[in-house]
Amino acid sequence: MSSVPHTALRWAPRLASLLLGGGFLMVVAGEMVTPHAAPPSNWREWTGIALCSIACLAPLAAWRWRMHGAALSLAALASFAAVVHFSRYDVLLVMAMPALLFLLDSALRPQ
Repeated sequence: MSSVPHTALRWAPRLASLLLGGGFLMVVAGEMVTPHAAPPSNWREWTGIALCSIACLAPLAAWRWRMHGAALSLAALASFAAVVHFSRYDVLLVMAMPALLFLLDSALRPQ
């Protein structure tokens, strides 16, 4: 693989993880400053919050541990969709994109 595509494939998941993690942290900060809903009331809501947090922040750990961070993010995202009964698959795809890019980078990187 030539240098430019290799560099682009190396940095695309990192930039996507920064965008996803930063956007998630901005939403969390905004919710703390001006809450839009009541606090979670049952185990499903608490579990959904924890799994969504892991799914959005694990790609940042994938900067160091590509396969582990990507696998953790995808597993948390699949669990989130199952526990919360989330059916907006376009949103799930956007949330999964950094992890999928890390997996692609790992698969194509020379050993």
